[in-house]
Amino acid sequence: MTARAALPMIVLADSREQVIPPFPAGVEVQRATLGEGDYTTPALRTIAVIERKSATDFAATLSWHRERFDREVQRLQSYRWKCIVVEGHLDEVYRVTAMHPYSIIGSIASLYARWDTPTIFVGSAAGAGRLMAGLLRRWEERHAAGEGGLAT
Repeated sequence: MTARAALPMIVLADSREQVIPPFPAGVEVQRATLGEGDYTTPALRTIAVIERKSATDFAATLSWHRERFDREVQRLQSYRWKCIVVEGHLDEVYRVTAMHPYSIIGSIASLYARWDTPTIFVGSAAGAGRLMAGLLRRWEERHAAGEGGLAT
């Protein structure tokens, strides 16, 4: 067993997060006040962040709260790695908003094309925890390999 495997991975969850999804074994979640986003790690605090939304919250941010959400995503631009993880399926977003499905797809594409911020849908809270742990672990590996500079 390697020393890395013996140590838990530390994930920082923003203190304003009301419900933290279950993370896989070997991940220890600690509360912290994050300036932007909801999840990161101590090593990635200034270069990587994940914004997590429920499908209902994501639908609201694309419609009624769009200007505020655009400002939130714009603030993520100082991070090398960032993404939005939606806990739910795209069809749930379609069901809970009056927006046309093409508008929703266009908004998701715009988040990526304009802000270099992909949106990833996962079907469950456990899936969100696994996905976020995996992303953060890979980003830590890339950072350790010298890829952690800010986006240019």
